[in-house]
Amino acid sequence: MNDTEGQSMVSRCDATTCRYNEDMACTAGQIEVSLSGQQAQCITFSPAEGTGDAYSATADN
Repeated sequence: MNDTEGQSMVSRCDATTCRYNEDMACTAGQIEVSLSGQQAQCITFSPAEGTGDAYSATADN
């Protein structure tokens, strides 16, 4: 068994206003995701300085 078995990784993040987004990659140590209807929402989203709290994102895995 390897260390990543059973774990997922965010391969791309479109939340360009999130402080954890660096060149479309998530740099957060871990994230929490919830489901709203049939759309996933990143609960870990935190706006970067100067961007307000606007949030619109999708995540691919």
